[in-house]
Amino acid sequence: MDRKTIRTLPRAGAYVRGIARRSIKISPTPSLPGKPPRSRRGSLKNSIIFAVEKQKTSVVIGPSANVVGRIGQIQEFGGTELPKPRRRYRQFQIGKLGPVRKVGARLVFGRLKTADQVKRAGKLADRSLTPTRRYPRRPFMAPALERSKARIPEFWKNVLRGGE
Repeated sequence: MDRKTIRTLPRAGAYVRGIARRSIKISPTPSLPGKPPRSRRGSLKNSIIFAVEKQKTSVVIGPSANVVGRIGQIQEFGGTELPKPRRRYRQFQIGKLGPVRKVGARLVFGRLKTADQVKRAGKLADRSLTPTRRYPRRPFMAPALERSKARIPEFWKNVLRGGE
């Protein structure tokens, strides 16, 4: 029975994955909170994968962190995305100019005198360029599983009758 279940699990995973992918539309405008997210170029949509865990006899379905990072999880459950580091500002040196403090949304530049100032300058520059983004909850995986619950048992129907 376990062998038959493991053969059936990829079908169920592919089915749920397909529903999740179809729920994400490609559009330049964001979706309303509570609705599935929209993807500008389709990277979130294309990052949804599934894998069968044979030892646990289960399927894992969701966006690949290798492709889209944490944004899939943030969209599903809501939350914040921290600023991304920028490499070009990592070249601050002692004795050169760099940001020393932030006044409002503006950086104040001055001569960097210590290693701590150089380190702080890098952090200030990183955070000033990409603001923290807050995302409302836009679930797409949970609704896909909910929509597929009625159909998933059919994948085992033929297996139990001795088919395949």
